[in-house]
Amino acid sequence: RTLLIERVETNSPTSSTTASGVPELHVGGDCTNAACVPSKAVRSIARMAASLRNDQTNDTSSKWMKLARRHANDAVGKVRARESPARIGAGPTLDLEFVEDCHFTSFHEMKLMCYDNSTWLDEPAETDNDSQMTKSKSTPTIEERRITSKKFLVATGASPVLPIDLVQSANQAGVPYFTYRSLLRPSDGVEMMLNNTLISGSNVVLVGGGATACELGQAMCRLGGNDLNVSIVAPAIIPTEDVVLQQSAIKILHQDGCNLYLGSRAMDVIKRGEDRLVLLDDNVTVPADCLVFCMGRSPEESLKSLNLDRAGIFWTADKGVTVNSYLRSTTAPHVYASGDCASAVPKRDRRAIHAGWTGFNAVRNAMLPWFLRSPACHPNVPRVIYTDPELASCGMSENECIRKYGADGYDSLNVREEGTDRADVEGKERQTDATFVGLRAEKISGRILGASACGPAAAEIINEVCLALVNRLNVRDLARTLHSYPSHGYLLYRIAMALATQTMSGLLAGCGSVGRLLGAQIRILARILSMLRCRWLPWRRQARRKLSEWQAYGSTKSLVLQSGAGEVALLSYLDAYSNDTLKELLVNGDKTAFGDEITHGREDFVNWVDMCGQ
Repeated sequence: RTLLIERVETNSPTSSTTASGVPELHVGGDCTNAACVPSKAVRSIARMAASLRNDQTNDTSSKWMKLARRHANDAVGKVRARESPARIGAGPTLDLEFVEDCHFTSFHEMKLMCYDNSTWLDEPAETDNDSQMTKSKSTPTIEERRITSKKFLVATGASPVLPIDLVQSANQAGVPYFTYRSLLRPSDGVEMMLNNTLISGSNVVLVGGGATACELGQAMCRLGGNDLNVSIVAPAIIPTEDVVLQQSAIKILHQDGCNLYLGSRAMDVIKRGEDRLVLLDDNVTVPADCLVFCMGRSPEESLKSLNLDRAGIFWTADKGVTVNSYLRSTTAPHVYASGDCASAVPKRDRRAIHAGWTGFNAVRNAMLPWFLRSPACHPNVPRVIYTDPELASCGMSENECIRKYGADGYDSLNVREEGTDRADVEGKERQTDATFVGLRAEKISGRILGASACGPAAAEIINEVCLALVNRLNVRDLARTLHSYPSHGYLLYRIAMALATQTMSGLLAGCGSVGRLLGAQIRILARILSMLRCRWLPWRRQARRKLSEWQAYGSTKSLVLQSGAGEVALLSYLDAYSNDTLKELLVNGDKTAFGDEITHGREDFVNWVDMCGQ
């Protein structure tokens, strides 16, 4: 039999309880209760607010905030109903225990402080119509239980990071602070904080520039309208993604009125008279009536109370349980880990869909004999940020392609949607200056390496590219696949067609079976010549590797530009270097580019240029 243990947070400020103080017992983790589901529900209402907002007196931020909260609660309630503990616990081979605390006592034993099963399985419950959540009628009893098992799977996920110094200074300055959990988790107390703080407070500062900051920042701008002044403070926007996606994210946030302080870090929260301010590392101050910390997630909080050392399990606060590619603990062979708390899962790929994939494969590897096991992490995880329009990518980034092949060693094509047929017909409906589709492929074989996209259907476009990556398809395969006109995916089809037909072998691929055979022979010959050049000229291979490292660094770093109107833009070091006139001006001390002031990055750019000759 299998026992599923769900820990209920009772002392956390983001924990959910009923009006009588009874903890809410449900499954689904962050994705159902405090992240994926409620955030997308809020995004839906925010999109309505952006399209329907007008100057009428009754069309206030309070109206949209409350509507967003009700819709998020309703969506969470419906998902919880499909994932009800009673349905899960009724399985013939699966048991479910809600616990207040649990930890290892030895290699194969755990101590559980369990809630009485009758509170969620047998006892009749009542439903709150406002929050759509099932609530227990009485306070549950807690009893101690010890269990033993041959194998364990740790799938505790990760929690939002709270910077201790900023939290302490915020408390001293009297500035309330939140994370995505405390903003989005359904709770009467949280709703009160949300309404009282984010509606009456005129300045909200989001600390961090990742996906969470982009999604929440845009939603708050749209819901709050003129009543809310939203600012994002971060060294960079979505720093793990390519500069072209970062540029699109900046345009999207600017269009909705979000203030960006890029290249800066929040150092302190201070109070000057009646004003409460966030002090940045460049001595700039940002007004703050409320803080939202979007500084990533860490598995430390969920793992530290399990006493993993008693079971011989090695783990670190940053990466989680140390496991191999099969998600098996390197120090305790009877223990597996999956999702955000497994060290083998790259941070960039810690997504909800990947957590489910790794969980299934960890269980498979734990239950099957050794010869049926296989690596558990998926090599091609779609990465989507659900702003409006969406930002998405998959496969190798530009930086990774440059590092492996060099800046000229692979094919890449980014095409803006603006000026295309679909953009023209929807130009009155939405902005199209930030949307684009980009595709990367091997130069000789044409095998697809990765893609980036920004648009209303960017996630669906990336899903198609993921299918191509999993099946090792090339641009010729994609070009032979007809796409509906003028669908959003039609631009991807046109890009694949352009990449496929830029070489003789690609052109021959469209000339029947004989043409495809001749094209294949040309590619084989080109591959052989490339291998011979690398073998005969090892010094050249070393020089190219060094140049690729230098180019890869330049593709990830950007100059931060600010116009006279206060708008922020990015220019990658590599793009600035390719402009000889601009490069010479910057090296000689000029602090402007294309008429905009360079606020961050010029000194580092000059140092990077100097490295080219070393």
